[in-house]
Amino acid sequence: MKIRRPSRPEVPFKRKRSPPPQATKLLRYSFLSGVVFMVLLAIVFLPRMFPDQPPIEIVRGFHFETPNNQTRIYIDSVTVSLELAKFRANFTVAEKGKIVEFGNLGQGLLVGANATFRFVDASPNGLLDPGDYFLVSPPPTGCYRLQIFQIDVSQTVGFLEWGACPQRNV
Repeated sequence: MKIRRPSRPEVPFKRKRSPPPQATKLLRYSFLSGVVFMVLLAIVFLPRMFPDQPPIEIVRGFHFETPNNQTRIYIDSVTVSLELAKFRANFTVAEKGKIVEFGNLGQGLLVGANATFRFVDASPNGLLDPGDYFLVSPPPTGCYRLQIFQIDVSQTVGFLEWGACPQRNV
């Protein structure tokens, strides 16, 4: 059984007159009230969506200098400079599959400093900023890792690995 297709109308539908002014006015006011309602919702709920968050300093670049058999690891750039009291760092050396903590700087990057691992605030302003450096006297071979942690957000903000490190598959 075949179903017949509907025939096309000879003349497309044309409105004989424009909509009444009351309908136009109603559409316009309902649209404006919707826009006002959306603006009010944004005023109320957007601040709740973005609460105050502590700034996170991310160390974006390092470079090395090696005078007198000591390695200086300079900080080249950071996202924002924050107080030293918000940071701690550790330096580890991995040799033959064994990881040894070579140095650990506590809060402020000064507690725990010794002759083999310490932090120098090159511009004595109390901030972790470009130009500051870590002074390290590592053993001659190994996989060296420097990690900088921001304490108030519990996050690693700087990481550097060099030396005889195994390749990682990414």
